[in-house]
Amino acid sequence: MAMTDTPHPQLALHLSRKPNTDFASFYVGHNQQLVERLQQVSRGDLSGWLYLWGAEQSGKSHLLQAACQQAEDQGLSVFYLAGAEARTLSPGLLDNLAAFQVLAIDDIHLLTTDPAWAEALFHLYNKLKDLGSVLLVSSVSPPRQLPVGLADLASRLMAMEVYQVVPMDDADKAGALALMAQQRGFLLSDEVIAYILSRSDRTLRVLEGVVDRLDHQSLQEKRVITIPFVKKVMSW
Repeated sequence: MAMTDTPHPQLALHLSRKPNTDFASFYVGHNQQLVERLQQVSRGDLSGWLYLWGAEQSGKSHLLQAACQQAEDQGLSVFYLAGAEARTLSPGLLDNLAAFQVLAIDDIHLLTTDPAWAEALFHLYNKLKDLGSVLLVSSVSPPRQLPVGLADLASRLMAMEVYQVVPMDDADKAGALALMAQQRGFLLSDEVIAYILSRSDRTLRVLEGVVDRLDHQSLQEKRVITIPFVKKVMSW
């Protein structure tokens, strides 16, 4: 994919991505079609303009970062922009981003109500379209329900491919716990997983913290992770 400009070197360092956030560590659940489409786009197989929406903690950020990681591994120039960080900065930040082959804007709803940001996003969208770049965005609502301070930007976002990130049910969360453990090199029995889900907050961020804590403590004590061990470590 050709580029007309060289990305600013300081911008290239400001990705705001978590390390080791890839497709292999994402529990797919009911999101198989979305994951496959993101993998196609981030491999450079197809151009893509994807709009992901879903509840907080549904995995949107993980998927955008995984797509960025895969695109970077393919040698594409990549920029990941977190809306929560961007809104504390000037919309002029977007001026240099059209040079990237893959651009991901996470939590775009945090930017679109501000007229200056909406205007800057509109112009960036048009530049990216002209260059044939990939644009991936996420939000907590579908584009038709997204508060946008500029009608032209709203119409552009509604023209993107739209995918809902389907939230996990209890079976999915059990599978996600098993995958988290496997990624760290150990196994959790079905009984231990059921116990964790019966006692812990079930948001993915909290569950990941539980797995990390059990991993660390079991390595220190050289213990197999059993229900009594979980009770002791987590003070449940």
